[in-house]
Amino acid sequence: MTLNNGKRIMLLRLTAFITTVVYVLYIFLAYFPKIFRNAMSEESLTALTVAVTVVYLLLLFWPVIRQYSYLFFSADEKTVTLRWYTTGLMPGESKSIEIPSGRFAGYEITTKGMGLYHYITLYQQVQGKRAAYPPVCITALSKGQCELMETTLKNYKSAG
Repeated sequence: MTLNNGKRIMLLRLTAFITTVVYVLYIFLAYFPKIFRNAMSEESLTALTVAVTVVYLLLLFWPVIRQYSYLFFSADEKTVTLRWYTTGLMPGESKSIEIPSGRFAGYEITTKGMGLYHYITLYQQVQGKRAAYPPVCITALSKGQCELMETTLKNYKSAG
């Protein structure tokens, strides 16, 4: 079973690009040709610009605020693989976890921030003990993808 959230991440990047273009056009039209100044007062234009800027920044920083990551998950008869990299204005480095099927020792899904952030922690058998990998944020996955990942890991043969 393999899944990734590449379409959602591309949609977020496309949204950021389009909102940047719209914001730049708004600033250009509002302040250079003075189109809006004939229709509204200076104070109204400033208030509108503040509101548009707040919406723009919220849309631009949404992937950072929600800690979205591109995720690739695969589970077959040989290994459980989880690859990810953070998205946002400056994407982070790519990281990967690969656990051989004979050493897979379970998983745990946790939430933080009043349920806004979801994390998965994978466990592996190492020298007879259960070792945890660092938690990976899976907030960017859809509910169906999270359920599919959880079902796959529940049915996966565990070493411990």
